[in-house]
Amino acid sequence: MWQRLVLLSLLTLGCVSARSDDAKPNAPPGSAPSSPAPQIAASVERIALLPTETRRAGELETAFPDDSIVRFGDGADHAIGVYRDAVGGKARGIVVVVLGSSLVPDAANDSTRLRRALPRERWATLTIALPDVPNETLPPRQHDKFVEGATAPAQPVDAKPAPVQTASADPMPARVKARLDAAVKAAREKGGKVAVLGADAAGAWIAWAQNQGLGADAIVAINPARAAPAIDGKRPKDVLAAIASPALLLMETPHEWSPDDPLGAHVDLRRLPPGEPSGVRLERRISGWLKRRFDARE
Repeated sequence: MWQRLVLLSLLTLGCVSARSDDAKPNAPPGSAPSSPAPQIAASVERIALLPTETRRAGELETAFPDDSIVRFGDGADHAIGVYRDAVGGKARGIVVVVLGSSLVPDAANDSTRLRRALPRERWATLTIALPDVPNETLPPRQHDKFVEGATAPAQPVDAKPAPVQTASADPMPARVKARLDAAVKAAREKGGKVAVLGADAAGAWIAWAQNQGLGADAIVAINPARAAPAIDGKRPKDVLAAIASPALLLMETPHEWSPDDPLGAHVDLRRLPPGEPSGVRLERRISGWLKRRFDARE
């Protein structure tokens, strides 16, 4: 009797094991375990603005109302500016206020104060910033360094000399010219005369761009340095000596400029007292000069 019980138990265990094997999925021998299907990465649109410029553009769009934001440029340089309309009547013209790289319209300097003050003199303003300076190209690595006592590796007979690496051209002049061209075009669409204003290094850049065919009706440069920045190998004093369009040069005294430095025939030099030149007197001086140059009527 007990032998029949043992045999029945063995048969039951065999059936359970067979059913367990049948529950497993059939897979070809040597195949790897299944894994989730790889996801295709979304394409990223590359834009020409540097990341810092893109971030500041987003901040401006958030900080200023939509009717103050002016989008200009396309393709290689699509930027934004802040527009402020004239107060108390029809605008006599529009002044493109050019800030230095990385500056914003609410920064505390002469140019940003003038963007708010000139509209009270019935000059609309469009405030933009120069492009940021891109990262400099790192120098090539020194692959072969001289080690005292080491034997130089033999070169193949038919080896060609390595090409000489030349320094890449400075990208800033082209970027600045494209940015200023687009800004002047956007200002023209508002109507009236267009002047371009910049302080310090921005003043040197706008004078250089005007000589390169910017096409502004006049420029106003406040306190540009005499010898820097050198743009396309030309110092600001050389640029202002060759300028052939109406320009107002506002300088503090004493300053590094020499009385013997030649200026273009259309450049009007006005001395400013030392210290902070911004204020009512500065905006009225600029407005008065623009009215005389443009023959603007009330």
